[in-house]
Amino acid sequence: MADHGAEDSPIPSVLQELERLKVGIHETLVQYEQRLESDINAVRDVLQKQLRQAKLPHAKMRDVRDMLTLLRHVQVKADKGRRKDLKKLESVVSDLAMLIENW
Repeated sequence: MADHGAEDSPIPSVLQELERLKVGIHETLVQYEQRLESDINAVRDVLQKQLRQAKLPHAKMRDVRDMLTLLRHVQVKADKGRRKDLKKLESVVSDLAMLIENW
């Protein structure tokens, strides 16, 4: 039986690929965070412009109340780092963006 030493081992390649995977995960999460924050900032910008108006139309006021309800009911367990929490957050941000889409 041939003795396969460390030079024949695929372990260094696996370790290298694991590092590459970690970098990919990190970069993806950073981009994901930036996209969500950008969407949140877009909603904030629209709402801040609305503050300058004397009175909001009834339909927009209803949308703002819906936004408040959405935001107050967000429940995530960030310390657990679960994908379902990320989905909840993304869903809320998407719903907020949809509410102001036609303003």
